[in-house]
Amino acid sequence: MKNKPICTIEQASFRGWQAVYMRNGIVSLVVVPDIGGRVMAYDLDSYPFFFIDPDLAGKLFSFEENQGDGTMGSWKNYGGDKTWPAPQGWENNTQWHGPPDPILDSGRYTIQTIRCQNHAAMLRLISPPDSRTGLQITRQITLQQGGSRVILDLSFTNISKRQIRWSIWNVTQLRAEHINPDGSKSPEHACAVTAPLNPQSRFPRGFYVMAGDENNPQWGIDEEKQLFIGRYMWEIGKVGIDSPKGWIAFSNSDQGYSYAEQFTYFPEKEYPDQGVTVECWTTGRGQVANLNYENSQIYLMETEVLSPLYTFKPGETRSFQIIWGVCRCNGLVVDVNKAGCVHKNLEAKTTRDGVELSGSFGVFSCGSLQLVWQDAHGKPLGVDVLQKVSPLEAVELKQIFNPPPEAARLELNVLTDVNNSLQTLAKCKL
Repeated sequence: MKNKPICTIEQASFRGWQAVYMRNGIVSLVVVPDIGGRVMAYDLDSYPFFFIDPDLAGKLFSFEENQGDGTMGSWKNYGGDKTWPAPQGWENNTQWHGPPDPILDSGRYTIQTIRCQNHAAMLRLISPPDSRTGLQITRQITLQQGGSRVILDLSFTNISKRQIRWSIWNVTQLRAEHINPDGSKSPEHACAVTAPLNPQSRFPRGFYVMAGDENNPQWGIDEEKQLFIGRYMWEIGKVGIDSPKGWIAFSNSDQGYSYAEQFTYFPEKEYPDQGVTVECWTTGRGQVANLNYENSQIYLMETEVLSPLYTFKPGETRSFQIIWGVCRCNGLVVDVNKAGCVHKNLEAKTTRDGVELSGSFGVFSCGSLQLVWQDAHGKPLGVDVLQKVSPLEAVELKQIFNPPPEAARLELNVLTDVNNSLQTLAKCKL
């Protein structure tokens, strides 16, 4: 890839807020320190993934206004992506009584570091100290060159004189709206959230309903693929999944765009909310507590990722990393890996003309798609270079090959343009 676009970072206005822009020629991020250090935009080319409440765009509020009456109905839900402590609740001081929270959720974060080199742009923000939870939150966002991947390094520091226990909880609001010919909005029913099920789940259905109707028709599973599927039907509700594979994804199948979060799962650790690692919340018909979206035009799905519960001694810091990736992908995401998203798994079918390979994918890096033929022991037998790939184009494979005689399996890899790293997108047996 010649003349690779470099990473840039600059401070400028965004919808009336003072913001930091991070760009690399493929994706752009916008971070607003003054509203809880939120990432308010994550765009692939011109497609915006994150929800923004237009009625709150550019607005700032006082501490008292952000607190309101303390109920979720008074919360200033700007949209975007933010970091909270879990578990959430209002029963005792071991739970986070938010949102609203005028310090951690909507406080004015301070920029600690802005750094930009050709291959990466990095921004580090820190929250005001919060005496109630004992926490100060640090959010570090790194955009790398040559693809759509973003590294989110999240840290909690105990600024109190007591021992505390929290999970690092990251919440992303994704647009699930359809723009009608007259410019009005309606729910986009082609949007969905997917996550791997736990074969040994503690929940009878593989997930549990945390809010809303227990029989909400949005929530379902694909037993064959061992996949949770939340399809957006504009019903209010929330589920938790004790997912063990370290990813959750969002798809807009009609428009062909996908978003994924990857993280490390720690099977030996305790997680909040009955042991879940990921959660999904949706706005829509119905009511939860004092939240009612029936007459609103707020159409969104949330992907929420939780770290294990950490015990913090005074002055101690714990960290958790999440990696984002976005791409064009022609349908529901059924798997995620470092290279990209899978819509249809790689399959090999023997025909009289050779071996027909098929699959549907999206990639997170610019590079070359390569097919590696292997023997039964994994020894490489040959490489076919197929095509150039980019997050800006979905990958559809349906082609006949003549593999080496001893070939027993194959790998589909992306050789990245930036550093020539090899990332495995899919595998299958012949």
